[in-house]
Amino acid sequence: MRKKYYCPSCKAEVEVLEACGASSYFCNNCKKLISSKAILEEDLERKDNL
Repeated sequence: MRKKYYCPSCKAEVEVLEACGASSYFCNNCKKLISSKAILEEDLERKDNL
């Protein structure tokens, strides 16, 4: 499943950092890490099927 992730503060797309089974989200616009609970998601496959 393909997803895009966005910063809840500035709505910019965030960079997904994956290591050791954990995912972190970094906003290059705000220059800060974003909690996985606060991140905004967009499901691209669901949009393609509609």
